[in-house]
Amino acid sequence: MILWHRDTDRFEDGQWLKQRVYPDCCHLSPDGQHFIYFALDAHWDSETKGSYTGISRPPYFTALALFPVGDTWSGGGAFFVDNHHVFVDGDPDIIGRAAGLSRVELGKPDPKGCTTDIRLRSGLPAPLSRQATKLLLEDPVPTSRSAMRYQLRHASAHLGAAYHCDGGKLYRSDGSGQAALIRDFTDMAFEPIRAPYDWRGETGATEGEPSWHPLDGAGA
Repeated sequence: MILWHRDTDRFEDGQWLKQRVYPDCCHLSPDGQHFIYFALDAHWDSETKGSYTGISRPPYFTALALFPVGDTWSGGGAFFVDNHHVFVDGDPDIIGRAAGLSRVELGKPDPKGCTTDIRLRSGLPAPLSRQATKLLLEDPVPTSRSAMRYQLRHASAHLGAAYHCDGGKLYRSDGSGQAALIRDFTDMAFEPIRAPYDWRGETGATEGEPSWHPLDGAGA
């Protein structure tokens, strides 16, 4: 994973993941502090069930929250506009280290109570910002989990400029048909990088938790 600061074109090279990541199921929080991704590790008998939705701190994949999924068509998620409420697919979180984030669910609107019916796991209405509420009440009002993910992701997808990749290189278009090279990534190679917030020990983590190993190459 690479964190790209588009205001200065500065890049932070981060962690590699030896698993398949589904880009269309990923989402970055508006403040850039958290990243949702959907990955396939194919360990179907493990705690992840073979695929999972993870929440990490970019540019690292080490999961602060991990939601087992078990298939390849219903994972991933999206952040709401306020950075604190997240809509994700999967079972309950099995890590529990994503402090400050609350998972929300989609139900049926209640005009007398919760107009969006975006609720916390406890069943209480989610305390969403006005911007998030307005987004959810705009046409078309999302009526399914997939529609919710699509609407939330595309609400923050505008980059303000035209970018494209070709041959492992990132370019920006200036509108005149000319493309300026931003960065060439072709010289990159795998490195076993550990996330600075990884709580697992080098030789032995706390009881019941696995130790980190450099050949993990990832943080799930």
